[in-house]
Amino acid sequence: MNLYLTKSGRLRRQDNTLRFETVPLPPEEEVPESECDCESLEERSADAVHALPVESVDAVYIFGTITLNSQLVNFLNSRNIPMHFFNWFGHHTGTLLPHAEQLSGDLVIRQAEAYRNPEERIGICRALLGATFHNIRSILLYYQRRNGGREEAAESVRLFEEQLQEQSTPEELMGLEGNVRRIYYQAWPGWLGNIQTPFKRVYHPPDNPLNALLSFLNSLLYTACVSELYRTALYPGISYLHTPGTRRFSLALDLVEPFKPLMVDRLLFRLWGCRMVSDKDFRKYSNGFLLTDDARRRILQEWDQELRKTVHCPALNRSVSYRQLLRLDCYKLVNHLLEGREYKPYRIDY
Repeated sequence: MNLYLTKSGRLRRQDNTLRFETVPLPPEEEVPESECDCESLEERSADAVHALPVESVDAVYIFGTITLNSQLVNFLNSRNIPMHFFNWFGHHTGTLLPHAEQLSGDLVIRQAEAYRNPEERIGICRALLGATFHNIRSILLYYQRRNGGREEAAESVRLFEEQLQEQSTPEELMGLEGNVRRIYYQAWPGWLGNIQTPFKRVYHPPDNPLNALLSFLNSLLYTACVSELYRTALYPGISYLHTPGTRRFSLALDLVEPFKPLMVDRLLFRLWGCRMVSDKDFRKYSNGFLLTDDARRRILQEWDQELRKTVHCPALNRSVSYRQLLRLDCYKLVNHLLEGREYKPYRIDY
């Protein structure tokens, strides 16, 4: 499981496990413009103490104002537990990764060679977007069977999927993805009800509650993929669909594309459609929207359950969790780069 810290406090090592002490902050300190003074936080008495078994923790997600020390960091590193940090707005700001579990210079070289080889790179990009389009179409067909309509949207996505082989650069492929996403988002008001019509994806900042929720869930999926990449020998800075850049794990951006319809979008539909999250769970800030702390905690609880859901994996002939599916897709890319196996990202069964 993942450990999500949404309250302010102190995270420490106690013997061979974790200890979290919640510390209440004055209201004036709970604003992004003022950073909490770590010394004053240390002096405050703990409001509650929680013992956290480290054996069951896969990663630590920090959303609140947390104090920690090198003893804790060394302890988490020895247990190969990454720490993901989020700011007051819910944006992922960085990841503290332990020393790599696996190192393979040969694999890094093969990653770079595949990026430099236009034919091999475009093949990986087509495989990623082919699975993404397939999964988007499967979502559209699912809601078509439930509620009717959306036949034109599903057919349009199928036609765009057939055009993947005609594109010769990653930029052209991303253009197709933009068209598919636009068609896909236009279908959302049909089953989500009271949202902006037509729904348009806006990122920085999100201009409505639904965009804010989608951005937050995408950040959670991205960090989950970063955690799984860490447990392989893949270098997260060399990507194929997204241009490799600085200060981000661009390979994770590639690998999560097929999983967005499966994990993010379906969870969003359930949260919004069942009124587990609504407009009242957001507050206007500047020219964007922010989740309330209570709503964020509910979403994190649902997200952790989503990661632990299981689905049948034909390749292994057994059920695996969604988190394990992410790692399996990482190993599929490893097998493609090292052994030349066909790269087949995960596809939803209709």
